[in-house]
Amino acid sequence: MFSRKKSTNKRILIVEDDALLAQILGKSMDAEGLEAEIVENGLDVEERVRKFSPDLIVLDLILPGLDGFAVLEALKQEEKTKNIPVVVVSNLGDVADVKSVKALGALEHFIKANTEMETIVKFVKKVLKV
Repeated sequence: MFSRKKSTNKRILIVEDDALLAQILGKSMDAEGLEAEIVENGLDVEERVRKFSPDLIVLDLILPGLDGFAVLEALKQEEKTKNIPVVVVSNLGDVADVKSVKALGALEHFIKANTEMETIVKFVKKVLKV
């Protein structure tokens, strides 16, 4: 099902507490030659970013510990992480949520229930120019 392409050496941090969705997203990234790592709790993002050094972060908004809005705000305020592109993938999708994440610095906001996995992966590849 997932045939792996040549590695691009690009790293994606997936911040998602739904284990099945995170696994599918991770395998989809891996199939495109992107190295994916998963973190399930908003409180663990800072440490994982420091250790993994992602080129891009895929971020859910509803997370245990620290929600995605707070994670995004913290990432964009920190000198070492402010330039890491963040793509939000969440079921929170009203106009206020979308405006909020864009104002906080997210590149894009995809609604899980309405977006094909392939669309998210294509967008990530476009951002990373791979």
